[in-house]
Formats: sequence, structure tokens, C-alpha cells
Amino acid sequence: MTTSIQKSRGLRFKYRLMSHRGGSLEHVENTLPGFRYSAKVLRVDLLELDVYETKDGEVVIFHDMDMGRLCGLPGKKIKDFDYDDLPKLLIPAHLQDDMEVANDPASTKISLLTELFDEFPQYPMQIDVKRGSKELITRVGTLIRLYGRQKQTVWGSFHDPHNEWCRTLFTDIPHFFTIKRLFASLLMYAVGMLRVMEFHEHALIMPNWKWIMWPGFARALNRRGVPVIVFGMPGGGVNTQEGWEAARVFGANGICTDRPTALKEWLETHPLKKVSEADVEDEKSKEI
Repeated sequence: MTTSIQKSRGLRFKYRLMSHRGGSLEHVENTLPGFRYSAKVLRVDLLELDVYETKDGEVVIFHDMDMGRLCGLPGKKIKDFDYDDLPKLLIPAHLQDDMEVANDPASTKISLLTELFDEFPQYPMQIDVKRGSKELITRVGTLIRLYGRQKQTVWGSFHDPHNEWCRTLFTDIPHFFTIKRLFASLLMYAVGMLRVMEFHEHALIMPNWKWIMWPGFARALNRRGVPVIVFGMPGGGVNTQEGWEAARVFGANGICTDRPTALKEWLETHPLKKVSEADVEDEKSKEI
């Protein structure tokens, strides 16, 4: 019955091209130079980033729980350091011959979330709080409100209870699906009951596992107003033309990539479906 169908609120910004960690194959990941290039040069739709909390309560942009890969300090964590004592980032092998990257001190600096907000106060961002504490989530949500970014941010964690804290503590900030809710949606779709499932999420950001990229699933979510953005596994970005085409055929409305320069060029001739097109296509199919 149509009375039982609830439309999701969706997102109020574009999300076709998401730059994963600021484009980690083009700049050192989660650094201001990467975000600047993605935002100022490429003008991507959406910046993706991760946050952790230091020992003295500062929110910094960083991906891994362990600092071995990014700082050469296996066994150490961000929360082991005060902000002023944080080590430098390593420049990965694939960027060491890029003199513009290697000679920029900001390429090895772990930055504060407020630094990114100060430079891009209204640029659309997807913020992953990972498995952060309730205190971290409170600090990040408070900063989003302080900068008036509620309509320009989608955030959350792929895990509970962390995502639930985002949802319930900050009801005015859009949040994405957990992995658990992704599989619940797939199950409801498989049994033909997705139309009666209630959604509080604003976007599905999902891995590009072929076994869950079911034909029709993305369009069914679009009919409920839920945009679908695909990221890559393992590693986080979809970084090949074959991967981009698979996401496009699946019906994704956005793609998360570590190669934003190449994806931007590819999207010029390979447009993705828009959420608003789902109902139009279904109406056309009824006429055939």
C-alpha cells in the first residue's frame, strides 16, 4: 500500500564523483593538498575523509586505526599522541617521484578537521567516524553544526552503535547506511518487500562486491529517494574503467575513487543515473 511507503530525505548536494581521501593515488591521502586539488582544480562533487581523535581531544583527518602504514609506527594509534606531538606522514612509493607532492610540507602533515572546514566551509563532504568513541562523534557533530554544514555533509560509521550515535545525537545531519542495514535492504529487496521498509538513512555508500550489485537494487532504492554511491574493495576507491562501468551498469548514482582526475574525464562520456530518473523509467516501462 502506498500509505506505508516512506521516502528517504536523500542528499541536498551532488555526489556523482566522490574523491576518496582526497584522491589517494594522486596525493598523500587525507591531506590538505589532496583536498585542495580535488576541490579547487577538479571541482569534484564530494570529498571523502576519515577522522580520529588525539589524546588531547583534537579531531584529525586520518584513516587507519594503526599508524604503521601511514607513519611507519606499527602498534601506535592516533589516540596515543597529543596533537602537537603527532608524527609526520610518509609519502607513499607511488608519489615519491612527484616533486610537487614531495616538496610540500603539508603533504606529510596530519591535519585538523577544523583546518579543512576553515578552508572549505561549505564544500560537500562525506565523513567516516570509523569505530570512534561517543566523545569523538559528539565533537565532530558539534563542529559540523558550528560551521553550519548540516546540508553539506553526510556522515556516519559502517558499524553500530557508532552510526546510531550519529543518527540519534545529531538528527539534523544526514547519515549513511551501516553494513547491517545494507544487508537488511538487500534481503527486503530479494523478497519483494523493499517498498515497505522504513529508511532513516540519507544515502547508501556500498562496496563494489559483485555478489551484492544486484540488477534493479539501486533503482529500487532510488525510487525511495535513496542515492547509491559505490566504493571499491579492497582499498576504498573504484579505480579502473572496468570498475566504473560495472558501477554505472549496476545503477550507481555516484562513484568513490582514488583517481578523481581520470574518473572526471570518464564521466563526461559515461553519465550515471540520477535518483530522479528511477520513477520516470518505471513509468515508461509500464507503457511498453
